[in-house]
Amino acid sequence: MEPNVLKSVVTRIHRRFPEFAGCQPKVRLQNASQVKTVAVGPTYLLTFQSTAKAFTSSGRVDLPRWVRVVVTDNGKILKVTTSR
Repeated sequence: MEPNVLKSVVTRIHRRFPEFAGCQPKVRLQNASQVKTVAVGPTYLLTFQSTAKAFTSSGRVDLPRWVRVVVTDNGKILKVTTSR
């Protein structure tokens, strides 16, 4: 994946999910069999990971949080999935 395309996608994700600002994604090339949508060219899976702070009766708890993004080679976002 081109660095400028990756930077553009990361910027869009950081705008949509500000709690992931400063997090760089893990980038993985997906096989054609893993992609459920019809896409021209290769697709990439970007995985962002962060922690969210939650307060309970027993105190503060850090909850892991993920965002998975499926992106085409030219930067089109096909799917965004988040954890709770």
